[in-house]
Amino acid sequence: MTDEEAAVAHRNPDGLWRWLLGGLAGGAVVLGLLIAAYAIGYHRGEHHAPSARVAATTTTATTSTAPTRTTSNPRTLGPVEVTPALAARGKVLYTSDGCSGCHSLTGTPGAGPSFKGLAGGMSTLTTGQTVTADDVYLERSISDPDAQIVKGYRSGIMAAAIESIGLEAKPDDIRALVAFIKSQT
Repeated sequence: MTDEEAAVAHRNPDGLWRWLLGGLAGGAVVLGLLIAAYAIGYHRGEHHAPSARVAATTTTATTSTAPTRTTSNPRTLGPVEVTPALAARGKVLYTSDGCSGCHSLTGTPGAGPSFKGLAGGMSTLTTGQTVTADDVYLERSISDPDAQIVKGYRSGIMAAAIESIGLEAKPDDIRALVAFIKSQT
């Protein structure tokens, strides 16, 4: 190969352009998949809310012997004492169960109310009723999320999001989450 041919081959931009375009195309595909996964996860509760409500209504209507939870007679776990260990377990659940996707710790509202300053505060419900976010309210909001919806938020989102977790059957997890929420001042 002559010096001139070597110089031409060295300056050949075809290989570099193919490499750059291939990298850009691959990056675009990955970015598109990430955006699609985020959109599906974020809107999951919105798309499944009607079916979750229908299933709950059907179950309640056909199972007359199952205990029902009403505002006048909620099943409660009793007062939750905030200990460092219980709040730490609640923080782990907050992250692993996906609570952080809808409930911030900074005061910024998301798909659900922020946990910052929630415990002990007053919340206005979609019914117009004002309630104190005490242990009973927090426990019920976790185990039966559509029972009392805070004004400005939609029902069905949390119920659909936590359906597979089965928190209503995990009182220790509910207590840990309540302790964690109470620790967010």
